[in-house]
Amino acid sequence: MVDFALTEEVERIRDTTRDFARREMRPAGIEIDRIADPEDAYTGDRLRRVLAQAYEQGFHKLNLPKAVGGLGAPEMASIIVQEEMAVGDAGLASHFLVAPMIAGIAAAAPDKHPFYRQYLEAYVADTKGEHSGAWAVTEPNHGSDLFQFGDPNIHMEANAVRDGDHWVVNGQKSAFVSNGWMADAILLMVNADSTRGMEGTITFAIPGNLPGITRGKPLNKLGLRGLNQAEIFFDNVHIEPEFVLLPPGPLYQLTIERIVTGGNTAVGTLAVGVARAAYEEASAYAKQRIQGGRPICQYESIKLKLFNAYRQIEAARALLWKSSWLIATGNPHMPTAMAARTMASDMAMNVTADMVQVFGGYGIAKEYPVEKLYRDAKLLQIMDGTNEMVSLKAADALLAS
Repeated sequence: MVDFALTEEVERIRDTTRDFARREMRPAGIEIDRIADPEDAYTGDRLRRVLAQAYEQGFHKLNLPKAVGGLGAPEMASIIVQEEMAVGDAGLASHFLVAPMIAGIAAAAPDKHPFYRQYLEAYVADTKGEHSGAWAVTEPNHGSDLFQFGDPNIHMEANAVRDGDHWVVNGQKSAFVSNGWMADAILLMVNADSTRGMEGTITFAIPGNLPGITRGKPLNKLGLRGLNQAEIFFDNVHIEPEFVLLPPGPLYQLTIERIVTGGNTAVGTLAVGVARAAYEEASAYAKQRIQGGRPICQYESIKLKLFNAYRQIEAARALLWKSSWLIATGNPHMPTAMAARTMASDMAMNVTADMVQVFGGYGIAKEYPVEKLYRDAKLLQIMDGTNEMVSLKAADALLAS
């Protein structure tokens, strides 16, 4: 039987995260959301200050081993921290899903290239939010195509060509690269053998400042504005062979499925955090808002909305915890992760809409936080693949098992 009790260590991590998320992340997220030009938001002081505060707390290295300078937190701590951060601001919380990617790779193989050890040391010592990773995989014409295995006509357009011992990369990645504007290290997937379709993909872990790498304008989007997303361009970028993580071949499919299993669990957890934030705001408002001579929480219609929100949040979290537990025990299950993510993100959309309704006319006013939470929730039905595509992929996997 799975034990839902948290250890004292995880409870301390949760309480620290909860306090930081409400005290620092929420006001920062609101301020960043109100900056009209995302380039101003991502080059401005407000984002840098809140990231520095988070890095000072060590959130960026939570799961890195203690042996390399990380905090070595227990496995289930991640999902707890992700939810609490998302209650503060889901956009900023998203930063910490991709920030450790290259540091984690470097921790596993620090001597593969001098850059890895140097980067790892700089990352774990970072107290200013200067170092972070990004996963550059989606392209303007290839998003869900990542799952098109075995069709030689479908492959990445960005490509890597051998030049002696080195690889030369040309092409671009789409504006949906999370942390693409700020990352100083990149997990890069591009085509190396078009005859093998997506299995012809080669994977690199590279410095983000190699000659020929440039960034496009950051994405101007509806919600999750605390997460910087931007195009990345590659113009004759020379990459040393030591930066190859995975050559073309069948391991591409396994790698994608492993990343997506963890990613969908994380996206679902962000959705639970957003829904919970909306529920908590609406519950507090309903207790103090007087209409008809009494607090509106005493009206049955409001009671039912609040209870329904609570019920859906708890159910979604339980399924996400199962997916996280499967990952932590070395048994990741993609359909479970996708079921948890789609359930949670649909739930967040429904709950935030209902919580806007609890606020009535004030629900659409930027003076109150629920309109922002409603916008943030919408993106979580699309992040890392639309719910429709994700559901079909999960259905295919179940039928094939």
